[in-house]
Amino acid sequence: MDKTKEYYAKSKNAEGHQETVQAHLQNVADLAKKFGTSCGLDPAARLAGQTHDFGKYTLLFQDVIKGIRTGIDHAMGGACFLENVYKGSAGIRPVIEAVNGHHDGLVTYDAIKPELHAMVDKTKNARGNDGKTPSIENVDQLKEAARAFTADFPDFRPPRLPAPPTAELESMLYTRMLFSCLVDADYTASALNDDGAYLDRAEDNYFEPQMLLKKLYAYRDNIKQKSTADRILNAYRDEVFDQCGKMGEKPEGLYTLTAPTGTGKTLALLHFALRHCAQYGKKRIIIVLPFLTLAEQNAATYAKIVPGVLVDHSQSDLPDKARELAARWSAPVIITTSVRFFESLFSDRPTVCRKLHNIADSVVVFDEAQSLPANLTSATLRTVNELCARYHTTMVFSSATQPDFSARKDLDWTPREILPEHAKMFKALQRVDVEWRIQKETPLASIAAEMAKQDSVCTIVNLRRHARAVASELSRLCPEDTVFFLTTDLCPAHRSRQIQTIRERLDKKLPCRVVATQCIEAGVDLDFGALYRALAPLDAIVQAAGRCNRNGRDRAGHMVVFCPEDSRMPYPDEWYNNAAATVQEMEPPFSIHDPEKIREYYQRLFDDAKDKAKLRKAIEARSFAQTAAEYKLIENTGAQVIVPYAGAQELYARIAEQMRTMGITSALLKEAAPITMTCFAKNLNIYAEEIPFAHHGKKSVGDQISGSHIYLLRPQYESFYSAELGLHLPQENQFDSIF
Repeated sequence: MDKTKEYYAKSKNAEGHQETVQAHLQNVADLAKKFGTSCGLDPAARLAGQTHDFGKYTLLFQDVIKGIRTGIDHAMGGACFLENVYKGSAGIRPVIEAVNGHHDGLVTYDAIKPELHAMVDKTKNARGNDGKTPSIENVDQLKEAARAFTADFPDFRPPRLPAPPTAELESMLYTRMLFSCLVDADYTASALNDDGAYLDRAEDNYFEPQMLLKKLYAYRDNIKQKSTADRILNAYRDEVFDQCGKMGEKPEGLYTLTAPTGTGKTLALLHFALRHCAQYGKKRIIIVLPFLTLAEQNAATYAKIVPGVLVDHSQSDLPDKARELAARWSAPVIITTSVRFFESLFSDRPTVCRKLHNIADSVVVFDEAQSLPANLTSATLRTVNELCARYHTTMVFSSATQPDFSARKDLDWTPREILPEHAKMFKALQRVDVEWRIQKETPLASIAAEMAKQDSVCTIVNLRRHARAVASELSRLCPEDTVFFLTTDLCPAHRSRQIQTIRERLDKKLPCRVVATQCIEAGVDLDFGALYRALAPLDAIVQAAGRCNRNGRDRAGHMVVFCPEDSRMPYPDEWYNNAAATVQEMEPPFSIHDPEKIREYYQRLFDDAKDKAKLRKAIEARSFAQTAAEYKLIENTGAQVIVPYAGAQELYARIAEQMRTMGITSALLKEAAPITMTCFAKNLNIYAEEIPFAHHGKKSVGDQISGSHIYLLRPQYESFYSAELGLHLPQENQFDSIF
């Protein structure tokens, strides 16, 4: 090979231009360096960008461009070059991992190394990523590619690289951050080659915290004028808001906000974040919420203050511009779910990791922090510590029941509390009296009978079969128009309409009896005179209490905590069972508003707690793929079912007909979002049909995975979705997912 030959990175674009390897490597190197600056990774990121497609300087890969060959792995060629230049030094290992994985996903250096050496060993045959043939198969080909690379980059000098962290978990995050800079640069450069205006859609850098602060103050003043809450509660809401603003000017790092439910944390947290961004020039605010319902509700609030706030979660179907911003998290204010945020930090996939570098130098607010699964706590919080310490992220964990993570023996957790005097606030705002009935089990029919005697009441249970049992009995005892069922068995449009009707009846003081599962406990702003809560983890009990006398208008609300009578397992899983048992071990009655009791609960709960064994082993082995597989906030993500909600029959009929005729398109999915819900039933295939993706003359996304996991109920079973109870399939998994 000689430099008289031109090496191409890809086929011709729509204008007939064919980008050379040299041009592509230079563009990716420049972008990766830019993206790596806020992570402190710019030299390593630039090196990764400049060498990631080194393996395209070969005849084998040029044959791929011409359409002569397939199954050629060029990524390992760049890794092989770097291994030979740096001789496996500590600083190059994360770069090799990133370069090698930029198409097929991250693999640890120790697993790659034997293949890199086999590529230049005449006695061995190297195996490329995903079983492909490496584009460089011997030392002569490596030397020829190096000559072509050097001819394109005569000034190339291998930079000195710092050593990565030595601890496995922190070193894996280091690699992912570097990987993020590389793959975002690679995808962006490729998109720019096809469309010079790509970044106009894929980047939104306009962020003026001072302007947004003015809008926040005006919005809050308007809310205060309309507030019907009592004077004391409003005074404490002012205190929380003002203190968050003051603490927003404190140094970067890790914070907690501990404040009672109903004290306006949603706006107060935005106040902290905007003041902190104004003080330290942070690039963006990322708001992380555990529940889809909470994300939707908060997005509606924030949209009144922040124009173009981006909502990115597992069920969102976004317009083109928003989709590009979501892929990169390059918007100034982002709302996402804890599943999306934390699982991305443990992913091995290029498309998922692409956005991670944009977490650096940002403010991240994690609301309802008590929702973090205990068997993932150590890995999660060590990652949070590292984001704050190395990547200039400021993070706030907010909760009315702030977990005492410092009780974990496998964790160093020393955040700064925004409201250090919160104990007095909890005592002053004790708006609910709690009656504990946990010495013996209570029949669900008895709970329904008590509800029937009250006009403003809600019962929250742990299982959907319990919710159906209470609702059915209540409907027998009361007029049906006074009984409301609220679980994620209802599609978003149905659930939103139900909440709206409940709120209207409560405001008009009409009889309103609600039976719900955990989906009502956080962020659903409803206010009942009385509340029943099936025994649950203490944080769930406290959250439930926040739906009772929420605005402090009555002297005191009344909440009953009870044990449901059930011959089967009354809890969704072992952890939930253990947490509820911990509440019993604390021998109620006690005040659920006492921060010391909440601390004692977590200390008991976290005693000898560890992350799940398979996750620990995966991290110890630095297995990126296995770590991603084991780090799941929800073990079963379920399937998406489009349902015939009576309030949207016309929409359902049209979408069902089009999907059955032509398959799934992004446009149809977007339209169907209000009537699409998650179903965990193992026997779903009996009652619903999986719809394939639409084809457009080329291999669709659906061909690359096992199935679309998007279903329509079979016509004969459409009655299984009812106006009263939503979707109810026989013998389904009964736990209500709220993520």
